[in-house]
Amino acid sequence: MNQERGEDGREPGDATRVPRPGASRGWPEAPDADGSATQHIPRRTVPPGSTPVPARPPGTFGPTDPPPPASSYRPGRVAPTAAAEPWDETRGWARPTGQDSGYEVLYPAAAYGGFDAAPPGSGGGRPPDDASGAGPGVGGGVGVEPPTRWHPPRRRVIILTAIPLVLILLLVVFDRVAVSVAEREMAKQLRTSVVENVACGAPPPTVKDVSIGGFPFLTQVLFGKFQNIGVNVENLSTPDLRIASIQAHLKGIHVPFSQIVRNDVGEVRVDSAQATVRVRYDDLNTFLATQPGDLQITPTDNGRRVEITGTADVPLLGSQRVGGVTTFEVRDNKLILVPTEITLRGLLNLNIPLGGLGELIPSIPIPVGELPFQLDITKASTDASGLSLSAVATNLVLPKAEKAPRCKPS
Repeated sequence: MNQERGEDGREPGDATRVPRPGASRGWPEAPDADGSATQHIPRRTVPPGSTPVPARPPGTFGPTDPPPPASSYRPGRVAPTAAAEPWDETRGWARPTGQDSGYEVLYPAAAYGGFDAAPPGSGGGRPPDDASGAGPGVGGGVGVEPPTRWHPPRRRVIILTAIPLVLILLLVVFDRVAVSVAEREMAKQLRTSVVENVACGAPPPTVKDVSIGGFPFLTQVLFGKFQNIGVNVENLSTPDLRIASIQAHLKGIHVPFSQIVRNDVGEVRVDSAQATVRVRYDDLNTFLATQPGDLQITPTDNGRRVEITGTADVPLLGSQRVGGVTTFEVRDNKLILVPTEITLRGLLNLNIPLGGLGELIPSIPIPVGELPFQLDITKASTDASGLSLSAVATNLVLPKAEKAPRCKPS
């Protein structure tokens, strides 16, 4: 039988729960009068003065017992010893009597119909996402939703990232296009400067591989000064000697921005230029064949040593074949061939030193003057294929570009 609770919310000591004979706990043996099976749930009476339990929404879960009376929380009252109730099939769990469980203390909504229901006067029944209560201090933040972290939309992030990348890409493309246009215009001006030093009737040289260095190029245009221009000149004919190639680098090219905007570039001032002039041994022997003595040079030891042979008038012996070693010197912007170690060759197949007669083959100047870009040679060296001359120029001026450059009158 079901007994009422006392004022302290506990059952009397003589309370008994006796199921009806032949029936299981909480279920009747026979159906009701209308033929439907009904679960029999024994309920306790609500103690006087207690707060009625709010109705629980359908589909929620939670304790079925009413909360303990307020008198059980009197200050100074000693809480009774928690003793587990017998297993109750109607509830499916045993609850300690006389006190709430720790989970109900941390989340009071658990005693009022589960997390989907809220006790009277509370803001909500669900615990916060953070199991610690998401609040400062011990037990703080119970029932308080944690602050939501703001995440920018993915589309906005993609757009904000893509716009600078697209702008940078467009600037790079425009910069390279501007360089290509400027290189074509500078090639015309460099070709005019080269051709005006070539005699009329001589085959015109080839001006190619014009390149403007430095990045970005647009800033150079705005300041009116190009950092570096490279150019190659091939097959340059001079009055006496053929130049195989000239690899020049011009630095500090002053092109006013106003002239670039008007597309009317006149004379261009250049701070300095450095170049490497190449002369092949074949072209050098062609020039030496026009000199007295039938002179020829031959490179040995991979060009580290150059031998010279020719015909000289030797005292008491007459015209004899002589030879020796030659070096190349630069004197006042002139290339000088200087023979040394002259020996007599061909007599009994022996090499006989001539001692003081080494002047039989005199020093020979090699004309390489009037180079383009007002270059002056400063140093000469040899290798397996020919001579390599270093040349420099300062404060040179490039003439205005012309569609049909004028050659130098003979």
